[in-house]
Amino acid sequence: MNITVEDVSPCKKRLKIEVPANRVQQAYDRVATDFQKQARIPGFRPGHAPRTVVLKKFQKDIESETQRTLVPEAYQEAINEKKLRVVSAPEIEDLRYQPGLSLSFSTMVELAPEFKLPTYKGLVLKKQDVEVTDEEIDKMLQNLADQRAKFDDAPERPVDMDDFAVISYTGKLDGKPLIELVPEAKHFAQNPQFWLWMRSEGFLPKFAEQCVGMKKGETKEIEIEFPADFPHAALAGKKAQYEVNLTDIKVKNSPPIDDAFAQEVAKMSLADLKVRARENMEQEKKNQAERSSRSEIVQKLISAVEFELPPSAVDEETHAAVYDIVAENQARGVSPNILEEKKDEIFSNAAKSAKELVKFKFIAVQIAETEKIEITNERIAQHLAVLAQREGITLEKMVDRVRKNNAFGAIRQQILQQAVVDFLLKEAKFE
Repeated sequence: MNITVEDVSPCKKRLKIEVPANRVQQAYDRVATDFQKQARIPGFRPGHAPRTVVLKKFQKDIESETQRTLVPEAYQEAINEKKLRVVSAPEIEDLRYQPGLSLSFSTMVELAPEFKLPTYKGLVLKKQDVEVTDEEIDKMLQNLADQRAKFDDAPERPVDMDDFAVISYTGKLDGKPLIELVPEAKHFAQNPQFWLWMRSEGFLPKFAEQCVGMKKGETKEIEIEFPADFPHAALAGKKAQYEVNLTDIKVKNSPPIDDAFAQEVAKMSLADLKVRARENMEQEKKNQAERSSRSEIVQKLISAVEFELPPSAVDEETHAAVYDIVAENQARGVSPNILEEKKDEIFSNAAKSAKELVKFKFIAVQIAETEKIEITNERIAQHLAVLAQREGITLEKMVDRVRKNNAFGAIRQQILQQAVVDFLLKEAKFE
């Protein structure tokens, strides 16, 4: 078999493959024999029609089947012979076939990039602080107490900062109701009953401050300037007028943090609750520190080496990243209109993330080969069991889902990357 490899780019090659006449004829004869065994032709018993009759009746089908089987066989042999690490599906071009004489075609393929690994053992990482302070414990307990707070009517007085003002409001821009101009921003346009926590970093810039001093039943007009980077483009950088009516003033009264509180929250004393809280917070800090260190490892490696990435791999990862970003924002209640407005930004962020992910995949594979890190079927089964437990389904259902989505390769790659980072984390130095 004659094979020619042409360089198109560092990650792209064009293969020209020519299959010799004798092999073409052999493949044609095999297919013809199969047709003869299965052929149903009037006047002959099934499978007993003369070969000449079968060839005449099914010539085009036999030739088509010969090409269908011979092309992938020849392609795979060419890849193996030239020891090419292909990462894309082949695109067959310029297919030429002459029965019994020859078959030739060309195909464009993308290859795994070739590069020299940077130093990856003994990476110097930032040591993360995992100590939990008494102040952090107190803040956590106060948050628990605030979740159980009661909201009581304030005494007869004007509303002040840190109160909860029960208000109704309607916004206008250039005299037109915001609800008509930006219906997708209904929350910022009007609300018949809204609990406004009177603090600077709250609802809208300078909104609470302008409400200070209002009395129950009072109506006041205030002006708000939306930030230039406001999520709703129609309002960004604009000034709007709001008519605000104060209907009530509430104050938050949290329960005292004592043994009775601890007993209600966790059926234990306050001292024991503090010990439990410290243990949980320390574990969370350790988990966060490990996540930070793992991310630092990835960033150090992808910054330490440069090589061209296969476009198809980047495109595939980009589309997956876009899907994840959109799904996450939709789950948070972001409207389709806002997502449409930010589509260029979303795609840009997804493309950057995709390039980094693809780059690290190739680095991780090469490190795994160098260090002989292998992923066993047992480890894959353990990983799937964790996923199944997390989603509340049986392992059998999870395996079936992965099989239907043809995702075993992606899962193996994901586990491989985790194993490589585990290895690098053990080898790292912390300062």
